[in-house]
Amino acid sequence: MQALILAAGVGKRLRPITEKIPKCLVEVNGTPLIINQLEALSNHNEIKEVIIAVGYKQEMIKNKIGNYYNGIKITYVSNDSYDKTNNIYSLWLAANKIREDFILMEGDIYFEHKLLNIIFQNRNKNIMLVSKYQSYMDGTVIEINEGDRKVKKLIPSSNQGKDFNYINTYKTLNIYSITYNFFSKYFKPNIDLYIKTHGTNSYYELILGVLIYLNTPDIEARIVEDTKWYEIDDLNDLNVATYMFSEEKDKIKQISNLHGGYWRFDFIDFCYLFNLYFPSETLYCKLAHELTQLVNNYPSAQHNIATLLSRWYKEKEFTEKNLIVGNGASEFIRILNKNMVNKITIPVPTFNEYENQLPKEKINYYQLKEDNDFCIDKSEFIKSIRNSKSNFAVIINPNNPISTITRKEDIEYIIKSLRTIDGIIVDESFIDFTMDRDKFSVQPLIKKYKNLIVLRSLSKEFGIPGLRIGYIVTTNERVKSKIKEHLPIWNINSVAERFIELFIKYREGYIESIKKISEDRRYLYTGLKSIDYLKPFKPYANFVFCKITNNRLNSEKLTEKLFIKYRILIKDCSNKTSLENKRYVRISVRKRRDNFKLLNALKEINVNNV
Repeated sequence: MQALILAAGVGKRLRPITEKIPKCLVEVNGTPLIINQLEALSNHNEIKEVIIAVGYKQEMIKNKIGNYYNGIKITYVSNDSYDKTNNIYSLWLAANKIREDFILMEGDIYFEHKLLNIIFQNRNKNIMLVSKYQSYMDGTVIEINEGDRKVKKLIPSSNQGKDFNYINTYKTLNIYSITYNFFSKYFKPNIDLYIKTHGTNSYYELILGVLIYLNTPDIEARIVEDTKWYEIDDLNDLNVATYMFSEEKDKIKQISNLHGGYWRFDFIDFCYLFNLYFPSETLYCKLAHELTQLVNNYPSAQHNIATLLSRWYKEKEFTEKNLIVGNGASEFIRILNKNMVNKITIPVPTFNEYENQLPKEKINYYQLKEDNDFCIDKSEFIKSIRNSKSNFAVIINPNNPISTITRKEDIEYIIKSLRTIDGIIVDESFIDFTMDRDKFSVQPLIKKYKNLIVLRSLSKEFGIPGLRIGYIVTTNERVKSKIKEHLPIWNINSVAERFIELFIKYREGYIESIKKISEDRRYLYTGLKSIDYLKPFKPYANFVFCKITNNRLNSEKLTEKLFIKYRILIKDCSNKTSLENKRYVRISVRKRRDNFKLLNALKEINVNNV
């Protein structure tokens, strides 16, 4: 039996990695894609020869593999037109080397070796390996007769329109077992005809699709269910494959380094903070219906977007003149840090972005004390700002990662006492979760205090971290001028702008979503209080900050245990300034079902066995 690996392509979407090496030599946890394939093939004595179609940087492949691999003969076929052709041409070039039944696979698939057992258990058949379609998958899908597993239709991605129904489809792995009889009588003649009449820049799946449509000898699907595999086309795919095939203890470190994109992975995210009840399905459908138009148009300029946002609140100071809309809150934090901060007083622990991009000599840390439940002591805070000669100070309210609240009157007392400094940033990214915005928000005070800068990310409360929307509201002309000076003309995308415009129609649904989160928070907080090795602090945001009270356990071990055994990710707060002793974790509030799973997992963890 032979095998054919198609590995001629450039792999443009994997640049810059593939600027130096061919795609098939890209490594997953230290093992090149094609080496993993050859290792898997060499586990089966039936394989006597592997044909490799090479093109881009082919000498590197030949030098890496040689003419034999683990006793298997290696034959190379060169596609010197790799940059002008596609896989149908590479297959056509190799066709004359095929003399018997063979396994066909593409050089960008990484898989567990046992995957090939499916093929060798179904010898003398035309087999297509497939998996049930998942939302992250891309490329050709098929439909099968569930009774006899025969492939009845092959649908390339070009035929999968916006209304395409994936419910009963399966994704091809691009690994096939093909009998020589089928190849010589049907597959190869049709490839010959296609290249003669249509050229070389197409895919062999097109020919398979036609043969299936014409009811040529049966091609059967074999569904891969309990074996890991991944097709690697771009850097995100490489990240997922690296995670998927890592040792369990290494996975959490890789996930933490990604800082997002978690929808691709198999865990429950109790780390990132956002509203799971909003936007509503109706609002999503509205945006989805308009997506083509939104993507095909530039967003408005800053003043128009600020005007749309100014309709959200009735406060007379919340106007287009005082508002600046940003690409999340981080955009504003960096502009202020780089261009206006001489020295800033930051209560710690805090949101790390306020410390990033600043040298240590520009930061005055104000230590929040545990015996005061990590709340700001206004007199001590004022004293620290003055003594450090800070020209800026920040208050996150509610605090991240602690979830404590500072009373509105205390913040106003601080501002009154510090009228001469350039700016007091009050970050209200979690303010609606307090359930009493009017009581705690200082946004209405911006006209009264010129050095007050209210900053807000909309990601958390409004459930839109992917849209990246935030705003600053202030009457400080110098601050507004400096921020606008460093913003591009289009810093907000059209989808985000449309969300801002639509929100007021869905305000009641948003208010209900906050109420639901408050109920879930109460349930989670009550449950966490029953865990004998945790001390949860009373939360005012959509997360609960906890101290680990048993010396046998620390935040790193707890985070690792939850992830490896239960596929639950929480935030280890060891990277927070002043919390380096690995005793603290942050747990976001999710819906009741997920909160129940977390609490059960925490109860099952035996501290003595960690």
